[in-house]
Amino acid sequence: MPADEPRDHHYVPQFFLRNFAVDEARRRITTVAKHGSRAVWAERSIDSLGYERDLYVHMKQGVPISVEADINRRIETPIARSDTWAKIASGRTDALDQSDRPILYALIRHLEARTPHYQATMSELAQMAADANSAIPFADEERAHYAAMRAHPDIAKEALNQMASTTEWAVDSLESAFLMILRSPVPLRSSTTPVVALSWAAHAAMALPLPDMTPYQLVLTLNPHTLACLILGDFDGAFSNRLVDQSIALGFNRRFLGQFGHFDHVRHLITGRANLAADMDWAGYDLVEESERKITFRRRAKD
Repeated sequence: MPADEPRDHHYVPQFFLRNFAVDEARRRITTVAKHGSRAVWAERSIDSLGYERDLYVHMKQGVPISVEADINRRIETPIARSDTWAKIASGRTDALDQSDRPILYALIRHLEARTPHYQATMSELAQMAADANSAIPFADEERAHYAAMRAHPDIAKEALNQMASTTEWAVDSLESAFLMILRSPVPLRSSTTPVVALSWAAHAAMALPLPDMTPYQLVLTLNPHTLACLILGDFDGAFSNRLVDQSIALGFNRRFLGQFGHFDHVRHLITGRANLAADMDWAGYDLVEESERKITFRRRAKD
């Protein structure tokens, strides 16, 4: 790996985070960050969050290989320079249409697969597959796949890095998936795990690869007033773009907060302060201290 290769690898692209900036220079956002049992809302530099040291490095024959530059060249830069992203960054998401599906689809699948949360989930599945009495009824070929991951962690890491540095693995589902744009009248939340899997109404056309799998949608907050929802399956490439009412938008905000509270790898909740104290109370956090620039919460002990 070259000596000048960047080692702080951002798993949330900075061009994406700038959509939530609160300053004129578009360098700072407000987030709730976890500190043990405490969670602190404050303004933070975009440069200082959403990264891990050497996240996209794997070993090959004892040599460290980084795909960080490949991610930037193959995916981030083309998306950031696209007409689709220009609509999103300028707040013209009402103009998003069927022609924007490829970029939106690529962005969702890419941000889904490049985070520490995704890598931790794959590792957890690999461990569950080793248990014959696992709650998930893995098929024999799936157990074999996860056994190979456990036996060859370097190869498993390389495979995850390949998923992060290309979208070729997801191309087959593009033409048939259902993509919805939901525009909100109130500010929306996001997180440093920007794509979340949320439950969705069951539909015969949905692609659910595992038995008894809960029907789900992949949800990405594009900017403070727009969600993109992707449902994989045989939907003939359906696309919609509509304004939703406040209650639906606030429901999504609580679901992002629920993910933040539940999963360790969701490290920052991107949010303003509107409704935050009430929603944090709903999520099991008590308000400790509040000022104009900082709010501190403490997680309640479980009974």
